[in-house]
Amino acid sequence: MSVSQDNFFLDHHLSMQPGEHDQHDHNNPQSLPQSPVSPATAAGKRKLEEPGQEDPHTKIRRTVGDHVSHDPLRVMPMTTVICLHAAVAQKSYGTEKRFLCPPPVVHIEGPVWHLRSQQLSMAVVSENGERSFEQKAPLDNNMTASFKFLHVTGTAKAKSFQLSLDIADPPPPSVTSEGADATPGRVWAAFDSAPVTIISKPSKKTAKTRNISSCILAGGPVSLFNRINSQTVRTKYMTIDHAQLCASNVAWSAFNVNVVSRPTEAPPIGGPQPVTYGCEIVLSDTHSGISTSPLIIRKVDKGRVSADDGGPVSQMQKIALQRVNPDGSRHYLSAAGPLPGTPGIAAPPTAGISTQAGTHPLLFQSPRIRDEMKDGMHIISDEVDDYLCWTIVGISKFQYTFFDAFGQNNNIPEMPITPFPTLFTAPVYRPNNNTIELTVSNFFYEDPKTRQQTPLDVYLGNLGPLRHRVYQATPPGPLTNISPFVQTIPPEGLSDVAGTPPTLGAPRYMASGPMHTIVIVEMPPLADVIKALDQDALPPNADGSGSNPHSPRPDGTPAPDPRAGQPPIPLAGRSLPLLFIRASDGVGYHSGRTITCENVFQGIDLGSMAANPPAGANLDTGWLAAAQVAASADGGLHGWNLRVM
Repeated sequence: MSVSQDNFFLDHHLSMQPGEHDQHDHNNPQSLPQSPVSPATAAGKRKLEEPGQEDPHTKIRRTVGDHVSHDPLRVMPMTTVICLHAAVAQKSYGTEKRFLCPPPVVHIEGPVWHLRSQQLSMAVVSENGERSFEQKAPLDNNMTASFKFLHVTGTAKAKSFQLSLDIADPPPPSVTSEGADATPGRVWAAFDSAPVTIISKPSKKTAKTRNISSCILAGGPVSLFNRINSQTVRTKYMTIDHAQLCASNVAWSAFNVNVVSRPTEAPPIGGPQPVTYGCEIVLSDTHSGISTSPLIIRKVDKGRVSADDGGPVSQMQKIALQRVNPDGSRHYLSAAGPLPGTPGIAAPPTAGISTQAGTHPLLFQSPRIRDEMKDGMHIISDEVDDYLCWTIVGISKFQYTFFDAFGQNNNIPEMPITPFPTLFTAPVYRPNNNTIELTVSNFFYEDPKTRQQTPLDVYLGNLGPLRHRVYQATPPGPLTNISPFVQTIPPEGLSDVAGTPPTLGAPRYMASGPMHTIVIVEMPPLADVIKALDQDALPPNADGSGSNPHSPRPDGTPAPDPRAGQPPIPLAGRSLPLLFIRASDGVGYHSGRTITCENVFQGIDLGSMAANPPAGANLDTGWLAAAQVAASADGGLHGWNLRVM
């Protein structure tokens, strides 16, 4: 997404008077503003008060240090809201209601005991911003809520919709007459999904590989559900329960489809690869990691298994999961419940059994084998009933992580925490000037005291606030539709699996203001970043002055190591999160990206390189050996670089 950067330029320092602009100096805490501290109140909300004696940024750095620590005795978890939902949905026509399947599930992680009483609601939002079919759902003991009765209607031209999740305070005690609607609670968080594609009905034809958006992709998450006679009330979902693969009509799990082998070698093409019929796959639960044995994915057409179809698997198609036994016989994964008194034998569903709420282990079932003569040849095919057929659909996820930078995690913010600052694209690191370029939506908020549009602070772990410069895009007109229905493709090697919020979080409609903001952040010196990564793993009784003997010191001199006598902890695998913090009340936002520090020389095996030099290269490893020595020396900064994760 391209923007014009020459409209106007702002250089911010939050301690300046309105109208003045400067830069944060993270090396001089005394020059930073005295933002108000927000103590807890009897109502359980944070309120702003006059500045205290302690510099708020000192407190923020200390609190953030606890949030990003890898020390299990010290770490303070952040709050994460996760929603899993189908990537496509069928439209309802007339009076019918085709509920979203599987139903969207919301899970909240972190120090959230106080959130159990909060009200969760989800609505379907059309392409023109209209909300409909809002449903409320309570959080259970596992801090999970399921929205089972959402469906999509509308014009035939609609191609997609969004899911909108609201979190609100409990409604105040009702003073209205009995039977009247209670006053709704204050909504303090509203999260939007990426677009969900609308289909009229599943394709019965094999998808074309070029139409990759309608295919199930290898490695991606899916849900599988079984439905008898197309009845919604007789739907069972594949799930993991007590470390077993089960069928359930009360819960579902997302599984990654890992391709073990393909029937034919496909020509190598760039980008995601579709799953094709005949592939041997392993289903791996995205939460627990529990995996199935290898299964062959087969297409089902009119109750028969199509063994010859080798095309891509499409969204919402019916499939069978086949196991070939050593003797050549074939079994299929069955959603039927076990026959009472007969372990390991699946019983065909009967009226009353499949509609009962519950969960049971999945078993394998033999098909009916039909032997027919066609054109003078014997044709053997497997006939499968409904309980041997599974509907497969891709799963999407949106995830938002936030925290209280003032350390008061037991309170609900007084100000709404959304709209959530969201990265449009992956951050770009510029090593020449040690800056990182961010394209962010919702980077400004209205300060509750000054009523001025104020930029968020930028932190790298507990290093900050970092100096930054801001370029803004041309403001759209009043109530201009800046519809986020534009799917962005992450760079190669990046995926939305570990805490990255969707890149489509901008409001559907907004008053005049920037669509997004270009933020150029001055990163801390490399030595400071390495020191922060080093101290992150210090034991609780360490004084914080130590340094990893394999990491450089800011002043280039060695220092006592509190881990003396213990194996050194390498920097590999550790990173610092890129954070946005609202200084007025301490609300912190995880950008979904982290920064790691790596050395280009460490890890190079010069011995194997010399024994097996690259083809056509006359490589002198002498200078590499010297660089390795310099990079591993105490106090050396040779070869270190920052990388965006």
